[in-house]
Amino acid sequence: MLPKHLTSKGTGRGPRFGETVWDLRPFVLRTTTKARLDFSSGFADEIAVRTTKECLFSRFRRGIPASYMSASRVKPLKLTGAVQEMHRLRAVLADLRAVGASRLSDVRRDHLVAVLDQWKTGSVETAACLVTTLKQLSAHGPFLSWDRLTIHPWPGRSAAAVAGRPPRSKENSTDRIPEHIMAPYLRGAVFYVTTASKDILAAQRMLEDLRAAAERKPYAYGRGRAMFATLAAERRAAGRGLPALPPEMAHLRPDVPVVDGIVQAPNVAFIELLIGGYSADPGLRRMIDEAGGELGYEPGGLDSPISPWPESGRPWRPRLDPFSVNIELHYLRTACWAVIAYLSGMRDSEVRELSRDCAFTEPGDDGRPRYKIRGRVYKHRKLSGDESEWVVLEIVHQAIEVLRAINNCPQYLFGWGPRETGFALMQAIPVRLRRFRDHLNGLFSTDEELFVPNDTSAVELDDDPDADNPDGKEEADAEEDAAEYGEGVPWAFTTVQFRRTVAWHIAHQPFGVVAGTRQYQHARTAMFEGYAGTSESGFAAEVASNEAAARLDYLEDLYQDWSDGGASAGGAAERISAEFERIRRELGDLPGVVSSSARLRTMLQHLTKTLHPGVLNDCFYQAATAVCRKRAKALGRPLPLHNMCLHCPNARRSAVHLPRLSTARDQALTVLDLPKKQREALPRLQVTALTDYATELDELIQTITTDDTKEGAKSV
Repeated sequence: MLPKHLTSKGTGRGPRFGETVWDLRPFVLRTTTKARLDFSSGFADEIAVRTTKECLFSRFRRGIPASYMSASRVKPLKLTGAVQEMHRLRAVLADLRAVGASRLSDVRRDHLVAVLDQWKTGSVETAACLVTTLKQLSAHGPFLSWDRLTIHPWPGRSAAAVAGRPPRSKENSTDRIPEHIMAPYLRGAVFYVTTASKDILAAQRMLEDLRAAAERKPYAYGRGRAMFATLAAERRAAGRGLPALPPEMAHLRPDVPVVDGIVQAPNVAFIELLIGGYSADPGLRRMIDEAGGELGYEPGGLDSPISPWPESGRPWRPRLDPFSVNIELHYLRTACWAVIAYLSGMRDSEVRELSRDCAFTEPGDDGRPRYKIRGRVYKHRKLSGDESEWVVLEIVHQAIEVLRAINNCPQYLFGWGPRETGFALMQAIPVRLRRFRDHLNGLFSTDEELFVPNDTSAVELDDDPDADNPDGKEEADAEEDAAEYGEGVPWAFTTVQFRRTVAWHIAHQPFGVVAGTRQYQHARTAMFEGYAGTSESGFAAEVASNEAAARLDYLEDLYQDWSDGGASAGGAAERISAEFERIRRELGDLPGVVSSSARLRTMLQHLTKTLHPGVLNDCFYQAATAVCRKRAKALGRPLPLHNMCLHCPNARRSAVHLPRLSTARDQALTVLDLPKKQREALPRLQVTALTDYATELDELIQTITTDDTKEGAKSV
């Protein structure tokens, strides 16, 4: 049934055409969740089944343009999309039958109009997909034996035009995770990788030792009661209670109360393990209940260490037990996935298909080690993917080492399970990400706020209800809505958001915080060395697209500042101010007012090609006049070089640079203001250079703060 190039000796030729179920799992990635095509239900008759099979059979082998607009990019159907395409074919055949065309050969123009009206009642995206499927049925008609279309549906029009779907935006529409949500989430994930993992692994080893000891226990009548008496005495001396039943298992004892989150019932299975694996007979069970009434109960029960949470200094969670260790291992895997995905820019399938030996280091040009990951890129590639490498941060290697310690699959980093039944690959990542969010909130939230805040972007409350309601009649309703919706909703994490978010942050916020003291600038420097050489992943292009949008946003802010009368200086100030003036005349703007943001962005677009935002100034690079160009060949660095811009004809400074210029000047003055003896210990040339540098920065600050600098006319 499958083309020969998709099979191998290990997989065989795949399912036969006449089989009711086509199982494609041996031929696709293990991360593919749907790879079984079941033709036993949902079809009207055998002809519909045969037609669907023949269409899929043809599409696996050839790409036929459904319209002239798709001729340049049509490809054979990938096996990963086979299940979805079968569902669409089944839906198209059923909907055509519902409007009166029981066979494809019976379809007429009026049937197409009727079925399109039916599809348009739902999502426009779904309608466009079904139109595409119908067009593909027509294109592959010569390869259908029992039934085929005799007319070409909607010739000369694309599926999007037929369904009425608006043109797609060039900007990636995937939601970006807001920084105030991503920062604590990543902080929690990093804590799990670096600190909590040690506690969880220590508890896991302790449980393994207890189980090993239980297997070696000697049989002796009454031994279990004696062992429990010793355990109870130790707990009594330490002022501790017996291990309580986990809250998740409270349904096993619905008759007992729960006090401060602790179920007032013993964890009998765990107590049996603690006393050497002896089963609790009725007599021992009475002893356990009596001791519980005397000593009380405590959560967990293992004596493994629990590290402090840095922000509170208290243990990051209560003591562990076998049930909670198993749960924490799942959360630890999720934390490792989040760290690897977010700090590498890899897609979900690329992360979960990593092998156990994917991490390696290489020395960089500067002698420092470069942490790398070796994996495969699958998007827009053959099914087996293409090999690729990513340069990452050290914390990513730490996450890989944690996964190697907790997972036992010999092949995949994210695979684990009993060897007898086979290893399973980590699945349902979005669900795991959201559960981990809730778990972090349960561990680290305070009475004042959630650790991972809710998303409040959809909450729109009127800041001044009396403005449109002079009598204030709706003020009470507004307050009630604020109480109900003001806290927002938990952010719905998905896998694609991580790659999208890190790309946006690298492009827009090079000085933002990744986690703790790690900066996006650090991540950008390390990660981009890999992105520059691994274009196969497509991440560099995604970041470049975000950088272009970021430069345009920045230019729009510069224009608005100039239009509001903000001062500017530098060699390029007069040239850029003249360009801003030309744009304002064409737009018909008044000073301080922008008539059309969309037109303004279009007219500013050409400036993004030369703009390079900097810390102390911006560079509108012109090779003929660039000061740095003269030294670029000797230094072997790409242009522009921002540390040569203070007196360059391409430099421009405005109010956005004022705080940074002041900071740089103050840092120089800090050294010059040292006590006399300490200052005299400095080299004379260093003191002279710092003095000249501080004086120069003072002059630059004056040029963008004095009243006589108007609209960039004055340059340094």
